Amino acid sequence: MVPELSPAGSTMKPLMGTEEAIIDAKGRLLLSKKKRDRLGDSFVIAVGHPGCLAIYPETVWNGMLADIMQYESINDGRQQFTRLVLGLAEDELRCDGQGRVVVPQKLRELAKLTKEVLIIGCGERAEIWAREEWEKYNENPDTYGQQRRNAIAKALGQMKGTA
Repeated sequence: MVPELSPAGSTMKPLMGTEEAIIDAKGRLLLSKKKRDRLGDSFVIAVGHPGCLAIYPETVWNGMLADIMQYESINDGRQQFTRLVLGLAEDELRCDGQGRVVVPQKLRELAKLTKEVLIIGCGERAEIWAREEWEKYNENPDTYGQQRRNAIAKALGQMKGTA
């Protein structure tokens, strides 16, 4: 659904595996060393297509931005796509010395993150899911978050001129 995310020729190691984690009262999330290493020094957290959060390494995010920005700024699809994806993103995030990142409150609320979360490696990105929402998603992945997914697909099609 999203334009090509990996920069051409990238040798980035994919984000893989599932980890259980806790978001503390201050909104801090501990990332494993392996995931931190693969995310790099600076990364982006955005709302993912079904409503979870997606963490992108800066290089992947920049590739995504380059793909989006090739379309005219007056392109209605681009405008809607950027509202849905970029408008809810936080960039230049970093882990503290203990490997924690503060997940912005607006993103925690949108993804219904309270305490127990799962961090799921998905190649060019990792997803952060509230445990309960992950279970709901797995009950019926074809319909979970359908309204958001449809809106993003429609905007992407308009942007690319395929809708």
